[in-house]
Amino acid sequence: MKGKTLLTAVAARSSYIVLAVFVILFQLLRPGTLSNAFLLCAGCYIVLFEVYVHILRRNVKKVMKNTVAMLDLTSLRRLEEFPIPILISNSSGEVLWYSETFCDTFGEEYAVCLNSVYKIHPDILKNKTFSVDLAEGSYYVCVDCSVQHEKEMYVLYFFDRTDLVTLQQEHNDSKPVVAHILVDNYDELFKNVKESDRSVAMATIDDTISKWTQGTSCILRKIEKNRYFVIFENRYLNDFMKERFSILDTVRDLPILGSIPPTLSIGVGSEKDGFAESDEAARNALDMALSRGGDQAVVSKATGYDFFGGYARGNDRRAKITSRVLASSFAELLNSVKTVIVMGHQYADMDSLGACVGIACIGRSFGKKTHIILNPETNLAESLYDRLVDSNLHSDLFISKQDAMMTVDLDTLVVIVDTHRASYTEMPEIIQYAGKIAVIDHHRKSADFIQDTHFFFHEPYASSACEMVTELIEYLEKCRLSALEADALLAGIYLDTKNFSLKTGTCTFEASAYLRNVGASTVNVKLMFQTDVDTYKLKAELISKAEIYEKVYAVSLCDMETVGNLKIAASQAADEMLNIENVQAAFCLYVIKDSVYVSARSYGSVNVQLIMEKLGGGGHQTMAGCQLKDTNIKEGYIKLTNAIDAYIDEQPK
Repeated sequence: MKGKTLLTAVAARSSYIVLAVFVILFQLLRPGTLSNAFLLCAGCYIVLFEVYVHILRRNVKKVMKNTVAMLDLTSLRRLEEFPIPILISNSSGEVLWYSETFCDTFGEEYAVCLNSVYKIHPDILKNKTFSVDLAEGSYYVCVDCSVQHEKEMYVLYFFDRTDLVTLQQEHNDSKPVVAHILVDNYDELFKNVKESDRSVAMATIDDTISKWTQGTSCILRKIEKNRYFVIFENRYLNDFMKERFSILDTVRDLPILGSIPPTLSIGVGSEKDGFAESDEAARNALDMALSRGGDQAVVSKATGYDFFGGYARGNDRRAKITSRVLASSFAELLNSVKTVIVMGHQYADMDSLGACVGIACIGRSFGKKTHIILNPETNLAESLYDRLVDSNLHSDLFISKQDAMMTVDLDTLVVIVDTHRASYTEMPEIIQYAGKIAVIDHHRKSADFIQDTHFFFHEPYASSACEMVTELIEYLEKCRLSALEADALLAGIYLDTKNFSLKTGTCTFEASAYLRNVGASTVNVKLMFQTDVDTYKLKAELISKAEIYEKVYAVSLCDMETVGNLKIAASQAADEMLNIENVQAAFCLYVIKDSVYVSARSYGSVNVQLIMEKLGGGGHQTMAGCQLKDTNIKEGYIKLTNAIDAYIDEQPK
């Protein structure tokens, strides 16, 4: 293209500098005939090159005028005198002509191929309009197409919209953003502390939060003893997010009372139309932060939630008064329906199935037709399932998905246990047909939680869903557990606490004691966790293949043909790998069909939930997992290590 050739020729003038340097060197080092001859040659080269550029420029102008003369759109004079920049290109995006106004506005360096300068693919010319940023300005481009001599030509009109874009940006930056800040461990922090010491500590926290908001022209008010209300402009939100809400780390490191560090939970509402909507979004975001364990910031946007922090190990802050109040609400809900359908998550484990059995016991105690949806082929609690099927009391308890769909109606309560994400349940499609929905779960809350529920019992500090269901049963006088049902609930607690070694609080042992009193047998529970020889060998092989990544992360890959229950072996192998010296988190990757599954475990110093969330999964701080669809084992390993690296980079220094 001649336009591009001209631009290259003009750029080649930089060689004059090289010639000048050589001429000076020759004159200084080798004065005489040779240097004078070189000077004469250099001068001739410059004169001839300038003549060439002049001729080339004249030819390009001639070609451009001939191109415009071919158009029927308007005359050359009118295009030249048009007050806005105009450019003409062919269907390949090559520039054929441009107006003097275009040259004055942008310069000749922009009069080249559209794709190379504007990053515009020629196909976009068929859209008639588009926007482009040029020469530190923003332009709205209108395209007019014409066919001349069987060739398409496009006339581009550039309308300056820089002022409008600047005004829109200023409008967006000045939108109000509301934030609620809570000292989420206030009661534990100042338990049995003198009032004078409490005042000094809170003054330190107040001053730290105030310094964090300096320079943002915000409004900061303390509305309760441990709660703050903040309004600031949207322009500052990106800075807070880039620094990952550093106030969380700053407050956690404050040298104040006792061995418990103070932690904050922050809820931010942005991208809303007014103060009321932003405030409601901020409150919901704060609830989300608290339901995920606290010590984190959650930003509510139109596209969903963004999470920051959540690295501190959670403390048990449970109070059984919540269970007592919710038990009464659950009883009222049961009295308003005729049928109860219970389901847990896919690949049901002891906690999921045990919680289902507990809810089924409650439903039958209230005289309701109660069923459990369970896939026997993917069930990971086979020993418990077999005992229930063989029992006369529970032989008709389980129902197929087809029968469940025929049963559900507006008088049906669907109870979901051990998960709060619809896509993780045994039968997601039944939720939309249920008259009422209840959720009971202990996993840290995810952004895609089930909404519009009539009963939502979510407690991230509970050890298991079975513990939560047991507490409901304690406060429902109608409910009487059989020995098998008590065994099922105790088995769920036993699984999720790793033999009562993790996530155990006073409520955990109280629930276990209650189950023991109503007939649960620890021996029977222990027998439920026995595995066959093939699964045991597979677990041992997975442990033997473990490799250490970044000194504290154990990773094992299983890409072989296996005999035995791979899911159970992988989860047990991940548990066992935590016993390796210096290992703080363990991951086991295995393949089922076209997907890679990851089982993640830790003792709490590493939050495996945050790592799994980066891969689309979830769970809680010490036990989590994910599914990587359409992925092979090597790709899964790379994605896992990238997620671990990102988690390490986000850690407070």
